[in-house]
Amino acid sequence: MSNFSEHSVNQLVIYKKSIDIFKLSRDVASYVTDDKDIISMYRSGTTSDNYADNLVMNAFRLVPKIVETETQENPSLKLKYAKSLRYFIDRIYQDCIKLESTKIQGKDFVQLLRKELKSLQKIHKNYVNSLVY
Repeated sequence: MSNFSEHSVNQLVIYKKSIDIFKLSRDVASYVTDDKDIISMYRSGTTSDNYADNLVMNAFRLVPKIVETETQENPSLKLKYAKSLRYFIDRIYQDCIKLESTKIQGKDFVQLLRKELKSLQKIHKNYVNSLVY
């Protein structure tokens, strides 16, 4: 990837928001699991730890998918990739709902993350529309 492409990807609103979502997801997971790392959450037998692990990993997967989309040169494939980002956003949202359904402290933090995800959904819609026109 050229420096220009890296710079332009870094300036995208959807990219910046996805980075924020990842950081917030990690903070939420850290709070509800008493600062466990990803491997400890994964190995844990508790439902809330497993949901928190899924939350962080799905948020982590979103960022490179945006870069992959933006670096796609074929316009129809770029649009297809852009539309597929919604799948990852929805998975993170579902992870939040699952996490909220468990007995955890910090449900207000999870709700804040869901609010940010709603914002990301709007940004995503605008991003996809910008590729159509």
